[in-house]
Amino acid sequence: MPGATETPISNLTIYTDPAVLAGKAIVAHDPNTEDAIGFAADALVATAKDLSMYSIDGTSLILRETANSYVVRTPGYYKFPVVYGNGIRKGVANSAAYTNLGGSHQKPFYNHLGNQISSPYIEKNANCQPASAVLRWQTAQSLADNVSLIEGGDCKYIQFRVKSIPATNGILALDVRDSGGHIMWTWYIWLTSDDLGPLDFVNHTGVTQKLMSEGLFAIWNSDRTSYRLPHFQWGRPHMGKPLNGSGSELTLYDASNNTYSGFGVRGSGGDGLSTKTVAEAIQNPDTFFTYYDTTYYNWNDNGENSNYWNALIDASSSIGDNQDTAVKTVYDPSPTGFMVPNGNAFTGFTTTGGNTTDQTAFNVVGSFSAGWKFKKNAGDIEGNLFPAAGRRDSGSGGLFVVGSSGYYWSYASASQANACRLDFGSGSVYPLNGNIRSIGFAVRPSRELRN
Repeated sequence: MPGATETPISNLTIYTDPAVLAGKAIVAHDPNTEDAIGFAADALVATAKDLSMYSIDGTSLILRETANSYVVRTPGYYKFPVVYGNGIRKGVANSAAYTNLGGSHQKPFYNHLGNQISSPYIEKNANCQPASAVLRWQTAQSLADNVSLIEGGDCKYIQFRVKSIPATNGILALDVRDSGGHIMWTWYIWLTSDDLGPLDFVNHTGVTQKLMSEGLFAIWNSDRTSYRLPHFQWGRPHMGKPLNGSGSELTLYDASNNTYSGFGVRGSGGDGLSTKTVAEAIQNPDTFFTYYDTTYYNWNDNGENSNYWNALIDASSSIGDNQDTAVKTVYDPSPTGFMVPNGNAFTGFTTTGGNTTDQTAFNVVGSFSAGWKFKKNAGDIEGNLFPAAGRRDSGSGGLFVVGSSGYYWSYASASQANACRLDFGSGSVYPLNGNIRSIGFAVRPSRELRN
């Protein structure tokens, strides 16, 4: 106040953590008016960085873009809206991402209750009331804490604190849950300081594919010569947990009960479990669902569904060149601005554009070393590493051929039961192969180019 005497206070502790200050009154000094200002500490949540307003390189966005995963590059407080995947695009509801067009090869987009998604905001869907936010696991202890569900102006948000960014990268799995403790949706936070690109890869037909510079959720080894990757079942929004250096399942720190845990497998191949639904997959994101039947070999009982990673696909075969004609869906695990790539994304990895065992036709730099460095274009002398990340078996959920074979999904349908993929080993490169959708492969996202 004007004329007041200022007396220094010794042994003063200043708290800046919103979790510590929540519910307490704070008094601040305004140097302009010399007045004391009081406000509620709860207001500090507004200082958390809203990840849906930033691209993966940290550039601010004019309009909101939500996703199933976000990139965090520095310690601090963050938040994101409780929205299904990319349900908000350019600031408005992106209904194309969760609408079933009704084609013969298309199926509805379901939520955790088995109902069709009707709104991008989870709380605006029937009987969907988020009650809590949980840090389910993290790839190392003490990477993050202070997870909470908070109210926002338009919907609920998940807020959390990142304490450190590992030099080799890290991952957080964050859930929103209902009052019964059921997981309603999961988001992944990729902790990295890497330049994720995208890089321009020219495919065999001369079309530039803007691929992320490393696989989705890459965690590097200590000398950063290679990295391990999680595996995805085709069309499913949830990742299998990452691998350790020996190729077995990485043991992850479970923040909810202070223990370390691995990865579950639901059922054995072809057991016909009637409970392998999309809804139960959402409620059990860490559980690998082995194949449901011997007709489509899908991970769920939904039959053929070619539209789960590209809402426009209504065909048993849809490789396609054009990323800009695809519609990313709420089941796509990629971060803002990226999506699972199209079926022709990898055809530049051979001189023929097709599958080959002729090593003179491999467009690579150097020799095979637990992966290939594929050329981005004909003049590339450095290449870009695609690790041999192995696969998860559709019949057992087991992990195989890590270090000797690599498999990467596209969004394209290859047949009624199969989806298109890249696969390779030391003696083969198959950019246009197909496999059943219940198997687990890595993902190398491509830039989403749709206007």
